[in-house]
Amino acid sequence: MKMLKKMRVVNFVSGVFLVLFCQLQPGYTQYSSDLEATLLSDLFSGNYSTLVRPSSVVTVNVSLMLYTINDLNIVEQSLSVSGMLSMNWFDPRLEWANNSDYSAVQFLFNTEENTWTPAIYVENSVEDLAVINDENMPMRINPNGEVMRTPTGVYKVSCESVVTYYPFDEQTCHIKITTSGYTQGEIDLRFDENAVDLSDYIPNGEWEVASAGGLSSGEQSKSRNGLKYASLSLELKLKRRYLFHTINTIFPVFLMGMLIPFVFKLSIMEEKIGYSLTVLLSYAVYLTLIADHIPSTSVTVCYLSVYLAVILTTSTLSILIVIVEIQVATTKISLSSCTKAFANFLANVCCFKRKWCRNKTDRAPEVRADEFYINRHGILSSKEFVSENTENASDINDSEGISREEFSTLLDSFFFVIFFLFIIIASLTLFVALIIEYQSY
Repeated sequence: MKMLKKMRVVNFVSGVFLVLFCQLQPGYTQYSSDLEATLLSDLFSGNYSTLVRPSSVVTVNVSLMLYTINDLNIVEQSLSVSGMLSMNWFDPRLEWANNSDYSAVQFLFNTEENTWTPAIYVENSVEDLAVINDENMPMRINPNGEVMRTPTGVYKVSCESVVTYYPFDEQTCHIKITTSGYTQGEIDLRFDENAVDLSDYIPNGEWEVASAGGLSSGEQSKSRNGLKYASLSLELKLKRRYLFHTINTIFPVFLMGMLIPFVFKLSIMEEKIGYSLTVLLSYAVYLTLIADHIPSTSVTVCYLSVYLAVILTTSTLSILIVIVEIQVATTKISLSSCTKAFANFLANVCCFKRKWCRNKTDRAPEVRADEFYINRHGILSSKEFVSENTENASDINDSEGISREEFSTLLDSFFFVIFFLFIIIASLTLFVALIIEYQSY
């Protein structure tokens, strides 16, 4: 406790001696508001003019402190961000570091109305092409003549969207800054060490900032009316968060596609038509909803739209096949030789080389006229019973070897496998391509 009191006494005495020492130094002045006002009056009076640039070539360092990504609309192809655009340059007319009379003043503030500022605007803005200014925003002036200007605002710029891998896409947007009035030989735009500052960035729920930076200002210039103007381009690469779209778009689309083959598992022909039309309309509605979220451009093609168009075509073909099956099952015209050959081929493929697509219990027993039939009670039946079974067997198998109902069943089995495999392969191809491309970003 005594030691703490001694340390306090020592610190107090040291502070008093330091103040007295500074007061006795020649040229020392203490800060006051009157002193700052006097300095401000001395610097901005006389020959100072807001229409005269500080030097023959003024180098303006630019950076952007990004606060939020408000919206990236790929339909309108526009990006809206909120941030603070920082600009700083040196004005030798506003330097007082070597003036000991104002050594107590560490910085000054003034507005754009009274200070020379570079005319800078956002070139690819979609709302306002006016010069960036804020008359109420004070600018900070350091003793070495450095002027720091930090206007804040919402910047909405055009952003050409690439929707090939939507919704697993990455968009690259630019905020292009250029000068107005002053050419590149009069104002040179440069990036600060950190072109885009993300220290105060608030994450967006739909987009993730993959990278942010600036292109080299020395290689960029805009030519207007034969004159070159300095230009900068701030680049933002935004990666879409895919969870929402996976649950609400990809997963329902895949499930609806898997419903198409099961139309061939229905036994009633009228139900097949209604089922197919329902799936077709559901896919058409989903295709319309997704089209509303994709820009109407032919520069890039969305793979998801192509996938939906293919599945929609598959659903339409299923309806046509069902109509053909109904025609085959209900017509009384005999089957042609080509149709019989195709039916035999389907019977071999779908039934693993068995002769017909029926269970053995459904077929009539093969008997010979010189044999007796033994029933389940162990009693020998007469030849008349055998001949009766033979006549029933001839009713089941038509003269060509296969009935129209069996042919319709064969078509159902065949097209179920074909459509099922096609949708699985198409879906896996789409998903693998999207995921691989997304992982490569």
